[in-house]
Amino acid sequence: MMNHARVFKKTAPNGKITVYVERRELVIREEGGIQPLHGVLFVDSNYVKDRKVFGQFVLTFRYGREDEEVMGLRFCNEACLQAQQLWPAPEGEDQDHKHLTPLQDTLVKRLGSGAVPFIFNVSSLAPPSVTLLPARTYVGAPIGTNYDLRIFVGESPEDKPHKRSSIRMGMKLYQLASGMERSLPYAAASKQLLLADGQVEVEATLDKAVYERGEPVNVNVSVSNHSTRNVRRIKVLVVQYVDVAMFSNGKFKNIVATMDSTEGCPITSGATLSRQFELQPARGTIKNWIALEEFYDRESALASSVTRPDAEERNVFAIYVSYYVKVKLFTSAIGGEVSVKVPFKMMRRQTTDDAETNTTPLPESHPESSGGEPPKSPSQPTSPQEAASPQPEDPQEAGVPKETATPPLQDEVVTDGVPITTSQSMFDLTSSDPRRGTAKTRRSPPSRSTSEDSGKCSVAGHTCVDTDRFRASVQVQSRERSGRLVDSAC
Repeated sequence: MMNHARVFKKTAPNGKITVYVERRELVIREEGGIQPLHGVLFVDSNYVKDRKVFGQFVLTFRYGREDEEVMGLRFCNEACLQAQQLWPAPEGEDQDHKHLTPLQDTLVKRLGSGAVPFIFNVSSLAPPSVTLLPARTYVGAPIGTNYDLRIFVGESPEDKPHKRSSIRMGMKLYQLASGMERSLPYAAASKQLLLADGQVEVEATLDKAVYERGEPVNVNVSVSNHSTRNVRRIKVLVVQYVDVAMFSNGKFKNIVATMDSTEGCPITSGATLSRQFELQPARGTIKNWIALEEFYDRESALASSVTRPDAEERNVFAIYVSYYVKVKLFTSAIGGEVSVKVPFKMMRRQTTDDAETNTTPLPESHPESSGGEPPKSPSQPTSPQEAASPQPEDPQEAGVPKETATPPLQDEVVTDGVPITTSQSMFDLTSSDPRRGTAKTRRSPPSRSTSEDSGKCSVAGHTCVDTDRFRASVQVQSRERSGRLVDSAC
């Protein structure tokens, strides 16, 4: 029985360099570290010659609309979290390949001498990926916190990358549920109504502390009316709360699920009521900025909860997302209302499938490969690169050869007894066209903040920072920052 692994691939427009990565979604571990990024770089040595190939893991924080950037004003900040030379391998680096993952070992053996394995260890201070969607129609570069893996050919790290010899692949960082939440969320409140004797008590309990995206939220509501007024109706809401740490006024609320009921009402004086409500959080009509998992997918799921490890520290590049259920009891125009809030988390509980399949060990009885034979060009169909690859974010800026431009969703290539499945980009969307009866692919344009816009930065158009400097720059108190989020729709 053969093991299966999935790999994400992208080739430069000139077809001379190709990058393979095991996953595009990295997990932020509970203990504080971030899952390392493993990959393999294939280089055409005849093209590179005496030049070098460099890699960067870049954080892009966009805090304003791209269509409002005029006269050189840019609402975007970039920080290079890690930069390293990939080709040729630096002197003194361990070349025995003893610590390669099974997928890296398979690719290196199959691709031959032009393949170089690499690993990126991202700083633990990097915040999770969150994309914001404004209330007004917007089709520009994604707003929020995003990450890119950038590979380019040059003489030195300070060289300006050329589009035809560079690769840019989107990445994502996300948090996992800690699994420590064992008690069910609960909240209770009571209120003395205006011009009435007695109080109205309300209790709300959720069936879970952490929900997966797409799961319904079950709310148990108990009402006890000890006042002289009647409770006329009950309203239950699920609210998404967004806090942009860089700005003092960057806080937004959006109702993502609601239910209004008069069943069992009115609740007269001295009566009680217990009911269960089921709500399905989803994106709807918005009045403010809303946090989504994927910006360009118009049916994108809501963003996962983003928690801060220390309540007193704020990462200026972070966008904190939280959810809570609000139960409101309406009595009368004079009596007012009674409300209670119950917070919960909406997060993933396990890693993605590709993270699991790529850790499967290789069988000991697999046939030996002919790794010494030089590989063919990436454009030739007999190469393992014939497997389908993730779509580029912008075909005009980072296009790929024709055979990799519109890949199928799954295409397997048997390599050393291990079928390697190359997967379509998570940023590509396929929708059907009923007029033609065919499927068409929409490609999401990347951020326009490419290397040609930032030639005055230190390393390949970006600012590289070490861990100590990055820690000092991103951790500030909320009271020490003030600003204005650039968008007139708020």
